[in-house]
Amino acid sequence: MKNEEITDSHYKKAVEGLNQKILENKDLWFSHILNLPEHLQVTYTVIIFDQQIFNGGFHQYFFNSYGQFAYLTIDNLRLINAVRAADILERATNLVNADQISLKEFRRKIFDRDFPKITDFDDELFDALSALDDEYDTLDENLEQLLVDYLSDF
Repeated sequence: MKNEEITDSHYKKAVEGLNQKILENKDLWFSHILNLPEHLQVTYTVIIFDQQIFNGGFHQYFFNSYGQFAYLTIDNLRLINAVRAADILERATNLVNADQISLKEFRRKIFDRDFPKITDFDDELFDALSALDDEYDTLDENLEQLLVDYLSDF
């Protein structure tokens, strides 16, 4: 099976049951992902992260509410040995959560779009996240291959 077929197969399993009702409730959405079998949770968070950064960068990732999974995604990136990607996401998350609010409050603010620096396109934060976008674009880690290698055990 090709790498893309492997990741697509696991991703489809990860999103089974995700519907509009769940996606509109941060706690249901987060709980749904958190309670997936580990390999499906890893697949979901890593693929969503990579797609969001590739399509619109870190600002988009946080603006589109996927940033509520940032801390979980950092752990999952490390789990698959994507340590450089994890480091970049951790730096981006620390920029967004500069006040070090609790995970619960961070998730709420991201989901509710209650982070003025994100929603109002704060120049300083936007520029810092853009620099991380550039760093991510030149990353020499093959995220898809690392994910496939990890999934080979499942």
